[in-house]
Amino acid sequence: MRQTTPIAKTRVALCAAIAACALAAATAPGAGAAVPASLHGPAACKERDAADGETATDVERPFVLCDDGVPSLAPLPGPGGIIPNLNGAKAVRVPAVYGGDGHTGLPRKHPTATVPGAGGARNIAIDADVSIPAAPPPPGGYPLLVMMHGCCGGSKRSSEQPTLDGSGESWHYNNAWFASRGYVVLTYTARGFVDNMNRGSTGQTQLDSRRFEINDYQSLSCQILAAAASERFDDVSGRPDTRGVAEVEIDPDRVVVTGGSYGGGFSWLAITDPKWTCNAATGSSGTEMSLAAAAPKYGWTDLAYTLVPTGLHSGLPGDLPSFDGCDTGPRTLSGAPCPGGGTPVGIAKMSIIAGLFASGNLVIGGHTTFPPSFFEAVACLESVSPPEANPLCAGTISTLLPEFLRDRSAYYQHDFFANIASDPSYRVPIFNAGALTDPLFPAYENRRMANRLLATVPGYPIEQFYGDYQHFVQNKTKGWADLCGADRHVCRQDDYPGGSPSDLNADPPELVRTGITTRLNRFLDNYARPSSGYPPRTPDFDVTAELQACPENASDLGVAADEPGPRFSASSFEALAPNTLTVTMAGTRSTLSKVVDGHALVADPVLNEQLNGKRCPVHRDTAGIGVASYTSKPLPAAATMIGAGRLTIDFSATGLTQGFQLNARLYDVFRGRAVMTDRGHRRLTAAEIAAGRVTYELNGNGWRFEPGHRIRLEITQDDEPYLKATTLASAATVTGATLELPVREGDSSIRAAADSEPEPAGG
Repeated sequence: MRQTTPIAKTRVALCAAIAACALAAATAPGAGAAVPASLHGPAACKERDAADGETATDVERPFVLCDDGVPSLAPLPGPGGIIPNLNGAKAVRVPAVYGGDGHTGLPRKHPTATVPGAGGARNIAIDADVSIPAAPPPPGGYPLLVMMHGCCGGSKRSSEQPTLDGSGESWHYNNAWFASRGYVVLTYTARGFVDNMNRGSTGQTQLDSRRFEINDYQSLSCQILAAAASERFDDVSGRPDTRGVAEVEIDPDRVVVTGGSYGGGFSWLAITDPKWTCNAATGSSGTEMSLAAAAPKYGWTDLAYTLVPTGLHSGLPGDLPSFDGCDTGPRTLSGAPCPGGGTPVGIAKMSIIAGLFASGNLVIGGHTTFPPSFFEAVACLESVSPPEANPLCAGTISTLLPEFLRDRSAYYQHDFFANIASDPSYRVPIFNAGALTDPLFPAYENRRMANRLLATVPGYPIEQFYGDYQHFVQNKTKGWADLCGADRHVCRQDDYPGGSPSDLNADPPELVRTGITTRLNRFLDNYARPSSGYPPRTPDFDVTAELQACPENASDLGVAADEPGPRFSASSFEALAPNTLTVTMAGTRSTLSKVVDGHALVADPVLNEQLNGKRCPVHRDTAGIGVASYTSKPLPAAATMIGAGRLTIDFSATGLTQGFQLNARLYDVFRGRAVMTDRGHRRLTAAEIAAGRVTYELNGNGWRFEPGHRIRLEITQDDEPYLKATTLASAATVTGATLELPVREGDSSIRAAADSEPEPAGG
């Protein structure tokens, strides 16, 4: 029989407190923003059951969801985007533009500036929901968890589920899970994001700019804090609380942020401004708030680089990207030209950029509202390449590129790194879920940030996990979730001990594999302490990586095709694979700036998602004319690669080489097919072209090459449609190359086939 747990009325009463705060803020002189009165009472705040979503039966894991719907002018479109929500109906108002230096510690509203879509008093309206625990608060109050959605069709709904066992990646990672376990959860739609009727949050997206979106979340947090602590109250039914008058408390020092993709970039940037002071407009003037922990997932730390990479990234701790931004392009953070002209503009990930931009501009479905400068940037990248020779790119290079570095990239927040070096209170503990196979946000986006944190503060509190998940790749549910029983199913509530309700903080008796999400949850619980009943588990602060398991190699790894591969942990990323397999490639090959190459089509992330269901790219033939291909002799023993291979290419180039690039695709060749295991990209400098040699890192992956398999490398100038190829005609003769792969086994070497040794038929 199910155990009934009546909801604590004082928790429901937070909805009434929000109303009281709204009324107070609306009448306070110069308040300018308030949590709306619509986000309270029985119309908006409903009891929910995180166990099965059925409150009509016995309530087992109760929480309250306060949701006043989406701002609407039905049957008309909007308000949302650049259509103002004039009175902030069904939304929380925040400043359209922030003053001061624009970012540090939640500045007040700018006295005059505004943006398209701003309503009265130069505010924009954010569509927000709040999920509230039923359990009594722990000492000091509930932690506040902020969940940020992805781009470019995301919304507050992305993090909201009726039960804690959400599907896919939302298993034990959603508002129902966190609220039923003791977190107040803030889910909201970022500025400029709207639904298919253009309803949602007003303004234009600034792609997680610290001057806009980071201030927005801080302002919202202050307003929710003020609403929760505004006064003592009765429950929403109007009946007195029989247990006595009580307050709903939120601890301002236990704020937690998390999210993936766009939400991952947001979380990294939020970490760099971890302390802020609420002001009068938020209803909690003078209150200081701070982050207790953060969990960014597969996000960016240098937004310009990840979209338009130069190939100058490095995963080595002692080889950090330049702090002025000149490894990303020709302009510094300030907008000044880099010394000596700097690095050429990188190579646009064109198919992905086009796909994201198109999804953001949909007239049906969820989308977002881009500012004009983003349209200019996409027009630049889609036209003549290289960008330096394109008049359409002048403003993008001189203005938007430095803006992306300065305001949207966590790696370049130098004040933050100075703070953590001198003040331990700025060292926010981080659970970093980086991706190994994601072609949009590869591992280097997370590794550069982790390396700088650890270089600044040895022993910085960061735990890292890398695997095969997210954009355009397999993203297996059984990688995120725990597995139970002989059939290795995703663990269900009845797998956990303790009867009904079961103890979800304990390991199931038949647990066979712990997923990424449980590690993330335990990390956050350790610092946020959502309830005094949850024992903390000290994080390991290590690095864990999972091997990629494709349908073609899963049986070799001893796993089912719907599971990730074997997992390895070490004290540092480099310790996961401390040895080197050197592949020497002899023989002359030719490359061309424009080729007809079926392998590039198969390897394109967008086409692979549409035509191959996100499974690993595979081909059975040889590369087209104009692609330099090398295939090794059979491996005498297994080689387990974890990390980024280092590739050195010797070549001579002819023609118009201003936009010259040499990109690489790495394959495991076995049983008549070649499975792509990694790739890399490099826009060459004039000095490298003149020298006839370039060295760069591939993106990196976790992959086991079995004995008898061959390693194939394809070097190409033209990797379209994934990477934008130069429109200038050039050719190159590759005279040899060396690939150094980080492996777990001992140092070894193998040669690739020479000209006289043909590649095996069919792969």
